Amino acid sequence: MRTITKTNSFPRRSLQSYKWIAAAGIVLFLGNYSKGHPRKLSVKDTAKVLMADTLKPVPVLFGTRPFRYITSAISYLPGSTVSNIPGTNRVNSLTGQMAGLGIIAQSGLPSTESNITLVRGLHSFSATTTDFGRSQPMILINGKRDDVSEIEPNDIESVTVLKDAAATALYGLNSANGVILITTKRGKMGKLKIDYNMETTFEQPTRLPKFVDSYNYATLYNEAQLNDNPAATPLYNAAALQGYQDGSNPYQYPNVNWTEELLKKSALQIRNNINISGGGDRIAYYFSGGYLTDNGIFKTDKSINTYGTNSNLNVFNVRGNVDINLSKNLLFSADLRSKREMRNAPGGFNSGFDQNIFKVIYTTPNNAYPIKNADGSLGGKNTYTNNPYGLLNYSGYSTLVITSLSGTAAMVYNFNDLVKGLKAKVDLGVANFSAYQTSRSKTFAVYAPLTATTYQKFGTDGSLTAANGTGGFITRQRIYDHTASVTYDRDFGDNSLSALVMYQFQQSENDNGTPLTSNYVGPKARLSYRYKNKYLLDFVAAYQGNEQYPVDSRYGFFPAVSAGWIISDESFMKGNAFDFLKIRGSFGKTGNPTSGVYFDYLSNYSTGGGAVFGSPTPAGSSGVYQSQVDNPNTTWESSLKSNIGLDMAFMHNRLSASIDVFKERTSHINVFNPISVMYGAEINAPVGIIDNKGFEVQAGWNDNIGKFQYSISGNLTVAKNKIINQNEPTRNNPWMYSTGNTYAGRMGYVFDRYFTEADIAANNFPNQTILGVQRAGDLKFKDLNGDNKIDFNDIAPIGGSYIPEVNYGVNFRFGYQCFDLTVNFQGTSHSTTYNAGANYWEFYESGRDNVAEHILGRWTPNSGQSAAYPRLTLSNPNNFVTNSYWVQDNSYVRLKYTELGFTIPGNFLKKIGASSTRVFVNGYNLLLWSDVKHKDPEAPDNPPASNGFAYPLQRSLSLGLNVKF
Repeated sequence: MRTITKTNSFPRRSLQSYKWIAAAGIVLFLGNYSKGHPRKLSVKDTAKVLMADTLKPVPVLFGTRPFRYITSAISYLPGSTVSNIPGTNRVNSLTGQMAGLGIIAQSGLPSTESNITLVRGLHSFSATTTDFGRSQPMILINGKRDDVSEIEPNDIESVTVLKDAAATALYGLNSANGVILITTKRGKMGKLKIDYNMETTFEQPTRLPKFVDSYNYATLYNEAQLNDNPAATPLYNAAALQGYQDGSNPYQYPNVNWTEELLKKSALQIRNNINISGGGDRIAYYFSGGYLTDNGIFKTDKSINTYGTNSNLNVFNVRGNVDINLSKNLLFSADLRSKREMRNAPGGFNSGFDQNIFKVIYTTPNNAYPIKNADGSLGGKNTYTNNPYGLLNYSGYSTLVITSLSGTAAMVYNFNDLVKGLKAKVDLGVANFSAYQTSRSKTFAVYAPLTATTYQKFGTDGSLTAANGTGGFITRQRIYDHTASVTYDRDFGDNSLSALVMYQFQQSENDNGTPLTSNYVGPKARLSYRYKNKYLLDFVAAYQGNEQYPVDSRYGFFPAVSAGWIISDESFMKGNAFDFLKIRGSFGKTGNPTSGVYFDYLSNYSTGGGAVFGSPTPAGSSGVYQSQVDNPNTTWESSLKSNIGLDMAFMHNRLSASIDVFKERTSHINVFNPISVMYGAEINAPVGIIDNKGFEVQAGWNDNIGKFQYSISGNLTVAKNKIINQNEPTRNNPWMYSTGNTYAGRMGYVFDRYFTEADIAANNFPNQTILGVQRAGDLKFKDLNGDNKIDFNDIAPIGGSYIPEVNYGVNFRFGYQCFDLTVNFQGTSHSTTYNAGANYWEFYESGRDNVAEHILGRWTPNSGQSAAYPRLTLSNPNNFVTNSYWVQDNSYVRLKYTELGFTIPGNFLKKIGASSTRVFVNGYNLLLWSDVKHKDPEAPDNPPASNGFAYPLQRSLSLGLNVKF
């Protein structure tokens, strides 16, 4: 039975209750201490990565710092933790692993596996779109912007998430949304080491929509017809219903399960990597080569074509670096990386080709037509001309080749002989990306039977278009990133001083048809002071400019200050329960580039249709018009951030925990000005304000019982935002404003109950006819302003955002002799999904689209309020206006990842020359617990544009091997 009471609040625990959960969780399981637990080490060894090893250097912006002395808010994870996790987008492998990091995987398409990545929730908005890209963090590889897609996982040394102003302000205009630092491995002086890693993965969708068979479709269609017009003649007569039910004539009465016919039970992904490292007295080197292939989820008939038409992916990755001591004081370092990726697709390639195909697979009813007619021709009819089997096998193919190359060269000179602790560095970097498309598409015809032997043709059977008929280079990008810096590190008795002064030049050249350049330049500085290694003070600042702003206001100043106190080092703390206790706090200002058009502060003029002159025959003439209104007030978004944190360890470092509380306000957000409608051109104003606040808790317990070693850890992040100003026009009622609510929260009509037969007979309810004709079984909405009619004045907040306010993860690791086991759970709470579109609503777009199985629970006469779905209709808009009936709590818990490994004993390894060999089996996205049953709760939530047609998220099972020589 469906619970039909809908409110504006979440049906789960309030955010206030999570504060009690967080407090209790410190002594139970809570968060994953941000340094993580490397999988390939024993559980006992993982303790060394926790608080006990607080002097271990952790990557931060433009350097490293021992965790012990870090006063900013960061999370850290060794790369080995995610090296074996399947998939092509390595960012997705971080899900549930780090406090402060929320990731929503939106597609399983090989190569992209697109996601929404957020550090501490949402920080910005745009009045005209729900583009969460305005809040997504910068992702840097070795401190520079580079190609993060399909990065080879075995090359990753560590991942650091920088969260507060003290950690990110050095990145200036791009610092407000957090920074994710991916650091890759480097060679180490010593003997030659060779690592070989292989993984074979079998993938299948986590969830696919389920549709009714032909008989039920026909029955429900007839029912919908009669619901709309009781005098109508049903489309399907008794003979047709019988034919669909008994399947005696599959050509006349087909029953095709398109999902089963055209999607594989499993797809195959294979990854191979080898890396070599070592060095001598003056040189250290690292080289890595990797190959990944994924054969796609579609069932294609390979006998039809000489070319492939699946969603295949092939990726080659090469990476190398070298560090050379040219002299006692001069170090030269060089890094080089290259990737070549080839994607394949059926038909013409575009960014949504997968959605186009899945739309046809999902929306075509089982009874529309057979895959092939009796004579072997493709089935179809005038209302369904896109045979999905034809789309996969007869529409040609496209390839997209993406190449990227990046390199850096750095010289570091140590002035230690002149001034102890003084170094100078020059770092030059460049990255180049290009995408080249080849499209060789063609058309195909479908045939509908007229008699037993004759057919009507729809469409044409075309031939392959010439290569690049609609192809060629579709994008090019080049990024220059150069820095010159001086560092100073020195101890003076009880005083320690560390300083950085640098100048950075970044230039991005983008060519998507029109070459555009963007530059970020300016000086940056960091000053750190310690007294007795327990009183800590840090100051960072960036003064950075960009040419997209007016000349007199082109540069911004982004300072931050942080401080810490290692209380456990005080004499009065000796002998107590704390092995380590540090309190820290930060406050600062960060920036986010303006969301707007190129050179928004300038006017632009274009040619177009002009006046008409002449007599007696008037003729048009070309003219000039103002196509862009100058916006002299345009500026970047500014975010003031504060953070208070506590790091601690107890019981000989077996129990460790960190707690952070944060608050931020982002202002100067560019929002659409309502005056634009009257003015006749779009005008934006930097007046938007949004607040974001929350807390994080992370903790872990490491111990052993004899030879049995175990680790239990987890993390919890709560981030809640509120719109303070969105420059909304005046509304008639207070509940009609988005201001004061969560950004991207839902607005619509508030569901009251189903109309009953008695309601319709009495006609005693608010006038709702603006939304269509109401009948029993339709949705009745609340009259919020009491004027006895339902209209735009009754639109109100109807649920929270698709973005979760709560993210958490719980991780278990066990080890016994040669065996190890990892189990990771991940979940979210306080978000909603909107059930809509062709995969949820009946006969949605054409009045003939497919019907999902859950619709079998629809309202029927005398159902009252117990139905799980409204009455069926072919055209009534009332039920499908945006309203709270379709809003559902989107909380979920996943068994995200589990891995069982066996390390082969050393005596056997010596015979094959290996120092370590480990075999493993793992699973990803294995189990899911959620009230959302018809789709994956992470699937895109912006109907009707997506309608759930994206390439489904994948569940996977892998077999792998790690060998070290």
